[in-house]
Amino acid sequence: MNAGLLVVGIWLYLLGSRRALLLIGLVPVAFVPFSYARQRLHRFLTLHTRGTVPWAIAAAGIACDLVMCAQIFDARSTPGSTVLQGPVVSWVGAVWFSSHALLLLGYAAAGLSRLGGRLMRSVLTRPVQAERDGEVVLGRREFLQKAGLAGAALPFGVSLSNVSLSYDFRVEEREMTLPHWPPGLDGLRVVHLSDIHVGGAMNLERLLRVAELTNQCRPDLVLHTGDFLTHRSGDFDEPLYTALARIEATYGQWACLGNHDYEDPERLVRRLRESGVYVLRDRLTTVSVRGQELQIAGLEFVFARLRRAPVYERITAAWGARGNRPRILLNHDPSAFDELPQDCADLVLSGHTHGGHIGLQLDADRAVTVVGLAGLPDQGVFSRGDMRLYVTRCVGFYGYPMRLGIPPEVALLVLRAARA
Repeated sequence: MNAGLLVVGIWLYLLGSRRALLLIGLVPVAFVPFSYARQRLHRFLTLHTRGTVPWAIAAAGIACDLVMCAQIFDARSTPGSTVLQGPVVSWVGAVWFSSHALLLLGYAAAGLSRLGGRLMRSVLTRPVQAERDGEVVLGRREFLQKAGLAGAALPFGVSLSNVSLSYDFRVEEREMTLPHWPPGLDGLRVVHLSDIHVGGAMNLERLLRVAELTNQCRPDLVLHTGDFLTHRSGDFDEPLYTALARIEATYGQWACLGNHDYEDPERLVRRLRESGVYVLRDRLTTVSVRGQELQIAGLEFVFARLRRAPVYERITAAWGARGNRPRILLNHDPSAFDELPQDCADLVLSGHTHGGHIGLQLDADRAVTVVGLAGLPDQGVFSRGDMRLYVTRCVGFYGYPMRLGIPPEVALLVLRAARA
């Protein structure tokens, strides 16, 4: 499978498709680890099952592999297959891939645990007399075998249980006190949306539900932090503009672009503007809110991470000193927060991490996620001096794996002035 995907990717690239580079990159980054988990699982099941069961499991696995690969190619086609993107079938690839991703994490954790146990025993214990010759602890072996089978099934159960969670849209309302926020704008209602990723299962019905929830928040402003698209060309994104045009906000909708929005950014910006969303590309605008000036700025996504700090310094310097004017800055990637110039905004809004994507949501404001454990801003409020960063859990997700334990979010932020 990996060799076939690599050959297809190279062939498409030679035909002039820049998007083929993404497929080529996915093979070593995503599908080689996936194949390792697949191989280990198949070997384990073959050892501990009998009769025709291993063959049935292998056949079912190959069928799921084929569906998953077909969905990867279909997701980049216009129009997509109604069968591959239809009910039940549309989740086969996502569940199949994410289950093996969890298996891979489990194998890694088990391997590290065994290594640690061996090191501890070698340091802290002395050699003990071996068990009596011929004595086999059958009960322990049988228990471990059953535990292993249950452990192999667990990731698939977890993935299946999260199918409904991935599009369980909910409004999360939070009050945020900003140190220098003016009293005249106290109580400003901002809906923050990000990473819609229109296409595939993010269809018109679901997008209209997001628009409905947004309008129920009675927003003064709706602010988007990018990743509207999924790296595809064509008219697959029509539902996006239909839904966004239905959103009502007193002082409009404003946006920056995300890393998935640059295949044809001029077309996207034009279509968003026609839908009532104004994109700020390294630009700043001033909106009169309740008779007071409010600055809204948007930064382009900087792909060269090592260049971000000087790029941000140059752009924000060109905007000029903001004085006492309040400013909200839209920047897709929250990991760039520490590289922004000090006090360049009162509030920075970001998405990109999908709330951590995989983890355990303890409550609306607390979660344990893979992204957070890696030391990156995953969701919620972060501080740096008098600046505040809010990272939304986002609305959608891109590709595999799907959300595991982390629900999507329509974030309603009620901005408060600091009180003595």
